[in-house]
Amino acid sequence: MKTTELNKIIKEIKFADKFIKNGRLAYYIIKDKSGASVLIGFYLDSSVDKDAFFLQYFVQCLYVPFSTYNFSLGERIGNHWKKEEINDINLSLQNFKKFNFLNSFEDIIPYILNNSYCGHKIGRDEYLAYTYFILGKYSEALQYIEKITALKKHENTEWFKKAIQKAELIKEYIIKNDYDSGIYQLLKWQNETITALKQPKLLLV
Repeated sequence: MKTTELNKIIKEIKFADKFIKNGRLAYYIIKDKSGASVLIGFYLDSSVDKDAFFLQYFVQCLYVPFSTYNFSLGERIGNHWKKEEINDINLSLQNFKKFNFLNSFEDIIPYILNNSYCGHKIGRDEYLAYTYFILGKYSEALQYIEKITALKKHENTEWFKKAIQKAELIKEYIIKNDYDSGIYQLLKWQNETITALKQPKLLLV
């Protein structure tokens, strides 16, 4: 299904009042006092069936660098949907409770811990490591940083090179008690993610 059609369809879907609609995305932001932000959203994704689409929900820590929307901490609602099924979609959303307890930055950790993460666990470890760091829980952050850096011994360590380098950098800031520089770096990565998503409005929320 074409983007223009999906943009029309999302306008008919009834999300909770706190969600902002922008193109195929409906979202709200949870922000830490530092400015670190987590994107909570629904996204209408195209399907090989030109008359159908997917409705994806997801939670994305923007301070973990990523060049697209990251659906790893999320799932599809239902299967294929068609525009004639808007009422059924709205009924499904009325029964959707996943985001009910995502109201503050502190809520992110239990959400990550209690929900499945699709893909390699390094992504989940990055979410936990850097969220704990932002919350000032440095011992917990180090536990997950060590899991990331341990991949230096992986037989395909080259696959994880960038993630390992980032983890080592944040670890260095913790060792030096230079927490402000760590936050600055995470916010820099966050801006890179937002730029890659072509969503400058996320910086204004």
